Amino acid sequence: MRIRKILLVVVVGAFFVMPATADAQFTKEWKDWYGHIAGGYSGTQGDFSHIMENGWNISGGATYRPKPWPVGITIDLGFNDFNMTNDAADYFESSGGDGSVWSLTTGAVWAPKLSGSIGFNLQAGLGVYHVKGQLTEPTYGCGWVCDPWYYWYCWWDCGTGDYVTDSISTTDIGYNIGAAVTFTLDSGSQLYIEAKYHRIETEVVTEYFPILFGYRW
Repeated sequence: MRIRKILLVVVVGAFFVMPATADAQFTKEWKDWYGHIAGGYSGTQGDFSHIMENGWNISGGATYRPKPWPVGITIDLGFNDFNMTNDAADYFESSGGDGSVWSLTTGAVWAPKLSGSIGFNLQAGLGVYHVKGQLTEPTYGCGWVCDPWYYWYCWWDCGTGDYVTDSISTTDIGYNIGAAVTFTLDSGSQLYIEAKYHRIETEVVTEYFPILFGYRW
């Protein structure tokens, strides 16, 4: 329900800004290929939210949309990082843990070619997702540290950290659906806010919902 509400807000907001931009004195330069990069919040959903806390996402990719068409094809590579919830760590009798999701997705994007600087798009697609979770314990150790950015200068150092006590990973097919509001700049590039729901049919269904701020050129 929360997912549908957020998507509805994005889409309805786009329709409200359409009339305001229709009369704007603005000329868009359309092209066939676009690159993009984005990052932001990634909220866990469903049963997955009992295992992993909300985290962050970074992604990038490209979109192909022939100039006369409102529909294009997009490809996206994304990474999500999450920390394990305290309840899940207690269940596994561990002091902590974390999880990650790599995604390579493709799908269709519908973006009507509005005359103003503010627009929107709707997206849906499929992809391959690599989901990983691991348990960690704190540790203390000493060793040589070498800095590749400072002529490989090395020194002996001690400190705390985490070591992995157990891990599990799987690669599965998943799907996604989302919407975005776009803001076209004078240069022809775009800033955008995107909300997209992802679902992967793992043993415990993996669901997450990134809300991203991005740049398209």
